[in-house]
Amino acid sequence: MSAAKKTVWIDEKNRILSFHAVVNWKSIAKEEDLFWQYLLALMNAGYRIM
Repeated sequence: MSAAKKTVWIDEKNRILSFHAVVNWKSIAKEEDLFWQYLLALMNAGYRIM
């Protein structure tokens, strides 16, 4: 059985993350267990959630 994937959209210039699709932002999809680790690492690096 395949693990669920989660997606986040990233504005690298302004260091913002969104859980909703945003035109011209980079999207990253990862399996759920890796997704939360990745998200926390971005937040620790100064990214904010919109």
